[in-house]
Amino acid sequence: MLREMRERESDFMDRETNVKITEAPLFGDPSPVLTTIFATLCYCFWANTMGFFTEGATLAIGTLQLAVFASYTIGGVILLRNGNAFGGNMFMCFATVFGGIGGVTHVVMTLVGEKGIAFCYQICGVAFIVAGSLLLLMLPGIIYTTKADFICFLSGGIGVLAYGLTGAGIAPEWVNYIGAWALLVDGLVGFYTVVGMMLSFLGNKPLPLGKPFLMRK
Repeated sequence: MLREMRERESDFMDRETNVKITEAPLFGDPSPVLTTIFATLCYCFWANTMGFFTEGATLAIGTLQLAVFASYTIGGVILLRNGNAFGGNMFMCFATVFGGIGGVTHVVMTLVGEKGIAFCYQICGVAFIVAGSLLLLMLPGIIYTTKADFICFLSGGIGVLAYGLTGAGIAPEWVNYIGAWALLVDGLVGFYTVVGMMLSFLGNKPLPLGKPFLMRK
């Protein structure tokens, strides 16, 4: 009996195995949720600058920025995992600047301000200048994509850069109003693209995003 079992075991080990190795499936596209997060922050910055919120709005916005930081970062990592180097890097930059740096700064500056502790907001302004400049520097490449994408990068770059310049003490406070309206436009156009993407995920005809200003040769 033992000999028979050993012969069966030997016979089994000598057989050829047909193993098919497949790559792990990629994640879905998280661009809609990431764009929705950015659009929501744009609305809040616009409304706060327009004076629609009550006292403590800066602390609340900072808390919101920190709350979305995790989703922002995870979405950026997923885009990078899917091979979307451009989108992944852009969203990771704004997860860091708009979510992380901005969130921590707005929370801390409010809390320490109540205690009379000196806090330099200009550091956050520099980070916003870098982020806004990055968006604007991408325009020569974005001009070959949809008009909606171009408007998002243009208005987003102007908005973030404007807040950065005033925050760093380079530009006067009224420049914030330019930034606020630019971010509102960015948020509205961005949310429009989100709706279009979500409809396309359901198999529907996507919303028109506008043909590129220039076509690649």
